[in-house]
Amino acid sequence: MNRTLINVIPATKISPDKNQVFSYLAPTGQKLQPGQEVLVPWRNQNIRAVVVGTNNKSQPKFALKTISEIFPEKPVWTKEHLQLAEWTANHYCTSLGLVIKTMLWPRLKRIKKNSAVSKSQKSTHFPQLTPSQSQAYQPVARAIKNQKYQSFLLHGVTGSGKTEIYMRAIREILKKGKQTILLVPEISLTPQNIDRFAARFGIDKLAILHSRMTAGEKYQQWQMIVQNKAKIVIGPRSAIFAPGQNIGLIIVDEEHDASYKQYDQQPRYHAREVALKLAKLTQSVAILGSATPSVESYHQAKAKKHTLIELPERFAGGSQLPKVEIVDMRQEMKKRNYSIFSEGLTTSLEKVLANKKQALLFINRRGAATFVMCRDCGYVVECPNCSVSLTYHLQNKPVSDQELICHHCNYQTSSPILCPECNSQFIKYFGTGTQKVEHELGKLFPQANIARADRDSMGQKNAHQKLFHDFSSGKYDILIGTQMITKGWDLPNVDLVGIISADVLFNFPDFRSNERAFQIITQVAGRAGRGQKRGQVILQTYNPKNAIIKAAAQHDYHKFYRAEIKERQTLNYPPYSQLLKIICQHQSSAQAQEQAAALAKAIRKAILKHKLPLELLGPAPAFFSRVRDQYRWNIICKIKNKANISCLDPLLSGNKASYLVDINPEDLL
Repeated sequence: MNRTLINVIPATKISPDKNQVFSYLAPTGQKLQPGQEVLVPWRNQNIRAVVVGTNNKSQPKFALKTISEIFPEKPVWTKEHLQLAEWTANHYCTSLGLVIKTMLWPRLKRIKKNSAVSKSQKSTHFPQLTPSQSQAYQPVARAIKNQKYQSFLLHGVTGSGKTEIYMRAIREILKKGKQTILLVPEISLTPQNIDRFAARFGIDKLAILHSRMTAGEKYQQWQMIVQNKAKIVIGPRSAIFAPGQNIGLIIVDEEHDASYKQYDQQPRYHAREVALKLAKLTQSVAILGSATPSVESYHQAKAKKHTLIELPERFAGGSQLPKVEIVDMRQEMKKRNYSIFSEGLTTSLEKVLANKKQALLFINRRGAATFVMCRDCGYVVECPNCSVSLTYHLQNKPVSDQELICHHCNYQTSSPILCPECNSQFIKYFGTGTQKVEHELGKLFPQANIARADRDSMGQKNAHQKLFHDFSSGKYDILIGTQMITKGWDLPNVDLVGIISADVLFNFPDFRSNERAFQIITQVAGRAGRGQKRGQVILQTYNPKNAIIKAAAQHDYHKFYRAEIKERQTLNYPPYSQLLKIICQHQSSAQAQEQAAALAKAIRKAILKHKLPLELLGPAPAFFSRVRDQYRWNIICKIKNKANISCLDPLLSGNKASYLVDINPEDLL
């Protein structure tokens, strides 16, 4: 008797130019449906796979393997999820099996209760919308009523009440019995959103997904989503692949944030792009929200590809955007003030502490010193695996055991007492990071309670949640942090924000450098004055005439956008082109260069042969030319008008371990 042939996609890396779908025999008497998860024999092990259909062709003469195990649940993945997986693999030039692997969550029998959620009590009270909010919400409400795909860009200044628009939309989706996916850029935003949405809709309707959860916690949340018990899914970029069975609304909060792009492993997807595609497939409403939208999203909204909604004012009791004071640090030096803190910032901190208010201090560098150098011979301590200097980190250890750490490969070594090159004792620590700011601030204000938020201090599970609640409750007077503190935290008792060094935001030779700097300055400034009193921001810089700094100080996104979009058009950067970055890497510098040159030559030949509207840059050494003992060369392609470049697939899709392909990269470094 012939047994049914089942087509599956194995959850493993298969070269994109190879077949991604494989046929197995169904176990005797078993029926399987598309979207169901199974275990299949693969080489010398069993791996997970997803059923995509039945193979109606006659059985081949060679022996086929049988599916090892069928998971008992109904199909987890809908037709739309399978279409999304295929689109993601094609769009990002990656293995379909890897996309499937990214979508799958742990399978466990034992479930540990999720302790990461707040015990907030449900409140059905919805505050009255302001006239601006009401006007902004109307087109969203109409789109939800129509139950057809429509995308919105919600551009509202910091504190304008974008979250209230989200909540109104979610309430309407809940009435229809559908699910919402709410993406936040980082884990640090998850605790506050849990509290807000649990208080409004009830904790039983929420599913929380993020990488710090245990496998048991993930499995529990995953089951709630599949069973349609969880109606609101909250999480960072990977939550876009949550197995919602009846999706009606997808929200990408802080849509401009670079962390929505997976840059360090395949598939190198952008959650915003995937979210818009999923919304189209499921005929859902999509809302992209930000006080500082990405240039691409705002350009698309101006071109009517998204419906543009603007909230130009704060909503809370007539509160105003904070006043930004630009401090010229060159003048501080002329006054012989060589401190990290300007006189104005020090005075303002004194006032904040005297008034029992709170302050945020922002610097976008970790550690205590950014590099260590010998003042006699100029030797700089570098990572042996990467082309970067090591960062000095303070530890609770003797001076000789203080650590130097590579922020790329995590290589660690002790700080030298004597120069390794010339044996000099004149070792100097240069630059400023969060630890140094914390140390100097402690000396300046010994009575203040100071906390630090960076990757080093936030390593433990639930650290973000604990810090947010501790700071919100007034346990700390001053919070020092990196970009982590710029991303949407609502802290009404913060009267003062200090930007220690705005100049470090402009140090990278990348086409998005100005955009990132404007976004970060605007976002961190927006943490101030969310109560009744107007907040204060002190921005320290050695270049006070910088146009980006001046636009951010004026909270003028449109001024920034007009200048930036003109430059992008002149240089043919997104949104006027689509970018393709190819990273050629090898342990040998010569081999990396040779492979990059050969690939670039093949691409140029294809451009001429097929008359492709494509501009090729490089190959050239990457900005970080050596990372994890791999030398890196970059090739950049600017593709005009989103032209079809499928003729390049044989060059880009092969099983080439020596290079990486990144579609729409966040940077060209």
